Amino acid sequence: MRKKIDRQYILNRETLEYEEVEQPSTTKRYIRTVVSYAVSSISVFVLSLYLITDVFHTRTPKGMIVYRDYSEWRSKLNLLERRLEAADQSLLDMERRDNMLYRSVFGMETIPDDIRNAGYGGVDRYADIRSRDYTGTLTSAVMRSEILLKKAYIQSKSFDQVALISERAAEMALCAPTIPPVNYSHVRQASGFGVRVDPILRNRHRQHKGVDLAPKSGKDGEPVYVTGNGVVKAVGYDAGGYGRYVLVDHGFGYQTRYAHLSKALVEKGQEVQRGQQIAEMGNTGRSTGTHLHYEVIYMGKHVNPVNYYNKDILPEDYAAIIDSSNEKPMS
Repeated sequence: MRKKIDRQYILNRETLEYEEVEQPSTTKRYIRTVVSYAVSSISVFVLSLYLITDVFHTRTPKGMIVYRDYSEWRSKLNLLERRLEAADQSLLDMERRDNMLYRSVFGMETIPDDIRNAGYGGVDRYADIRSRDYTGTLTSAVMRSEILLKKAYIQSKSFDQVALISERAAEMALCAPTIPPVNYSHVRQASGFGVRVDPILRNRHRQHKGVDLAPKSGKDGEPVYVTGNGVVKAVGYDAGGYGRYVLVDHGFGYQTRYAHLSKALVEKGQEVQRGQQIAEMGNTGRSTGTHLHYEVIYMGKHVNPVNYYNKDILPEDYAAIIDSSNEKPMS
């Protein structure tokens, strides 16, 4: 039995008559139903996808694969950062020992921080990496690794220098100012190193950069000996200060000065051996009596000479050092 189709009518306002509404065919109604259902299904799918991914943060299978790969590389980068941090700390410890111990012992100048830090400037070397590195982690790791490589290269060169100098340790022992500049049994210490009352102005305190050794006899002419192997850097006269003086460069960061001399027995550029007589004690320059003003300069700074020589050395031992220097040919 055929299904009865209800007829529908609509009022025509011009003719004021009811006209029958044309009913769509069965095919059109089917198509309309399918389209409506498809649109509804797609809307429900999009809404569900939005809720799953953006609201409940549930990943799609492809998203899970991408996230897994991301997590794996992130873990590798974190491990690399920790290793770089450990390497940086180890290198920092080596730099400290190098500056404060190795280079200092051998009288070498320390390497400035601006050279050790090895910064990069100018053109952006990492623009290509940074354009694809949204978190900045990879760029930071690459920059840090390159800086560490350069710092390690600088440190290796420093160790090469220290190794070369250490091979000359025996020579250094002879060059360091390790004996008194005069026979200690013939003198007394008139003034020590450090702040003292100026012996001429009296009312002023000044930094005394050396030690004053006065002859027990009170007379000029007491022999003055060089305290380590070296080369005479200067022989001069300073009327308002040192008077007649000799300055010796021993290498390895050491220099010594012998002042208020009555006579100098060496010339500029002359090589001298430890224990060799280089002058005679006097009373020249800004002085109140016959004495030797003796200075030790290490790495450009005045240091206490008493810390370098043994003032209790026996006269016969000191005489042996003087005699041994006389046996060597003088240049």
